[in-house]
Amino acid sequence: MIHKVIPLRGNEKVTLTTYIHDQSEQGRFQIEKRPAVIIMPGGAYSFLSDAEGEPAALTFLKEGYNTFVLRYSVGDACTYPEILEEVSLAIWQVRSHAQEWHINPDAVILMGFSAGACLAAMSATQWNTPGLAERLGLAPEDIRPDAGVIAYAPWDNTNTIQKNPKFYNPDAAKIAKNCTPEMDFINYAGPHMPPLFIWHNRYDRYVPAINPVMIAEKMIEYDLPFELHLFQGGEHGMSVCNNLSSYNAEAKKLNKENPNVGMWVPMCVNWINSLFQI
Repeated sequence: MIHKVIPLRGNEKVTLTTYIHDQSEQGRFQIEKRPAVIIMPGGAYSFLSDAEGEPAALTFLKEGYNTFVLRYSVGDACTYPEILEEVSLAIWQVRSHAQEWHINPDAVILMGFSAGACLAAMSATQWNTPGLAERLGLAPEDIRPDAGVIAYAPWDNTNTIQKNPKFYNPDAAKIAKNCTPEMDFINYAGPHMPPLFIWHNRYDRYVPAINPVMIAEKMIEYDLPFELHLFQGGEHGMSVCNNLSSYNAEAKKLNKENPNVGMWVPMCVNWINSLFQI
């Protein structure tokens, strides 16, 4: 396995960690050109949740994909549009090494959890923002995600979170509290979006369950492919629901009491394999 940490933009705090399969000389049993899954942990933009980083990377590595964890800027360093540029550079880093890393350059998938899912949603809806690619010295198609996996993300921060004290999070970083227009991803939805796999919990304590329904409605409006799973049980932050992400007793109990939530992983694998004809 190729496992290394690559700084982005010369910033040692913004890095892409690789989990890349070795290609065997007897490679007929392997996927020749693998999908790439770029994982972005959550943490309310204040920190990065380790439970949503390497555990997800290893879980989807096992399914034959090459996986990556983007450690993006958090706290006061997390600002727009710089944060979108970080995600875009991660996409380009993976796509530009497609041949070397045996990746299908047309199967670069963003997978985000919570705040990380917001960044996946931001890229999915705003990768074609005028001037974005040009600032990076790239073409728009270089930074377009080919699919998105969105776990418990708010699509309409202004109206469903910032105006509702039930869901307001005082620990969130200022990018969430300031809530610039670009944080309301629902307003940027359009036919330019890639396919999405969306999952959420009905009684999520931090993100109201109307959010995945809102983007599903937009995907239907634009006749775009998507899959939506809204689980009745579970809580925010369950990650991949296995012993890698949930080894303590409390998390194990949560997984055991809500076994359906963990099914999002095999369902997502089936969706990715079908989407990219694996």
